[in-house]
Amino acid sequence: MDKQEYRELQEMAANGGMKAFARLYETIYREMYYTAFYSLANDADAVEAVTAAVRTTFSSIGKLHNEGAFRHFIMKHLCGAIKMKFKEYAADGIEITYDEKRVRKNTDGVDIKQELNRLPDTERLVLSLYVGGKFKTDEIAQYTGISLSTVKKKLDRALTAFELD
Repeated sequence: MDKQEYRELQEMAANGGMKAFARLYETIYREMYYTAFYSLANDADAVEAVTAAVRTTFSSIGKLHNEGAFRHFIMKHLCGAIKMKFKEYAADGIEITYDEKRVRKNTDGVDIKQELNRLPDTERLVLSLYVGGKFKTDEIAQYTGISLSTVKKKLDRALTAFELD
């Protein structure tokens, strides 16, 4: 989809166009799901976070006035939903672990989700956005509300911790 079509879809979505919203969502749903899945405890929580972000974005899309800002808008809502899940986990004393039934080992025999779950919440979120969503550090800072320098530090720590011997 070119920039002009993207802008037109965003405008139609901002005016309540459900089909236009769906087309925009198609451009980012994979990144959203993988970011949520690798940040949260399980698939159900990831789906719940993505659903909450989509619902919030759709209900407030009329506030979106910047051209081409849909991606930023929906990812900011997703990061908010993920952070809410982190708070729920902390309040309920839930530690993120991996489900052995869903282990997907890479060629080195290491499960990526298991290794990610060893990271602190914010570092896991930043790394998930960076690797899974292929977002730049400045975008991650915008989506999460974390300063750019902190994002870079957390990303560096996560990448260092993620290095496997």
